[in-house]
Amino acid sequence: MELARITNPDDYLPFIEGAKDLDDLTIKVQKIIEQWGFSSFSYWLKQSPNGTHEPIAFATYPAEYSKHYMKNKYYLHDMIGLASTASCLPFDWSQIEDNYHITRMQKQLFDESASVGMKSGGCIPIHGPYNSHAVFSVVSDQSKKEFGRWFNTCKHDIHIIALYIHEKVLKLDSASGQRVVSMTMRELEVLTWVSRGKTYWETGKILNIQEDTVKKHIKKACSLLQASNSSQAVARAVFYGLIVP
Repeated sequence: MELARITNPDDYLPFIEGAKDLDDLTIKVQKIIEQWGFSSFSYWLKQSPNGTHEPIAFATYPAEYSKHYMKNKYYLHDMIGLASTASCLPFDWSQIEDNYHITRMQKQLFDESASVGMKSGGCIPIHGPYNSHAVFSVVSDQSKKEFGRWFNTCKHDIHIIALYIHEKVLKLDSASGQRVVSMTMRELEVLTWVSRGKTYWETGKILNIQEDTVKKHIKKACSLLQASNSSQAVARAVFYGLIVP
C-alpha cells in the first residue's frame, strides 16, 4: 500500500497493519510522521502485557545521538518517561520544564537534543491493554513556540495513530515468542528503595523484613534483569519503566 496524503488518522490503520516486522514498522511510521510535519520519532514499550522483559524500542533519532544517550545513561535522567507515567494525555516537552524541577543533567539532555535538530518534541503516553505502558514521541527542529502551536492542533490525531502503532507492536511482540520475565511486587519494592539510596539494612527496616531477605530479593532481581550487581539492576529497572526512583 502506497501512503498518499491522508488527513483522517483512521486511514493509517491498513498501512500500519501491513508492517511485517519492527524494521518495516519503523519505515512506515517515519513516513507517517513526516506527513504530519515532524522530523523523527521514537517508540518505547516500557512494560509489556502480563509481565516484563527486554524493552522494545525503535526510533529515527540521529544514530550518534542515540549511542551517546545510552553510553551516558541519560535514561536515568530523562523526564519524558516519568512524565508519561503520570499522564494519559499528549504533552509537549516544554510542559515538562513548566511542571517539574529540572536538574543540571536534565537541562544538559534537552540542550544536547536541540543541538542535533531535536529542538522540540511531543509525547504520547500509552497505557494500553493488559497493563502495557509505552511512550511515543515526535520531534522537530521548530522553535518551542512554533512546535507547541502545531502539536496542540494535531496531538489528538497523533494520539490515535500512536495507539495503532502500539497495538501493532504488541501483535508483533506476541508473535515473536519472546520470553516474559515476571517480577514480584516485593522485588520491585526492594529495588525502588535501593534506587533511592537506602542501604539493605534501611530497606529491610522500611519494608519490615530482614536484611538477608533484602539481599535475596536483590539477587533474584539481578538474575531476572541479567544484571551483575544491584546498581545495574536498578539502572535496568528504571530504564524498563519498572520502578521510579
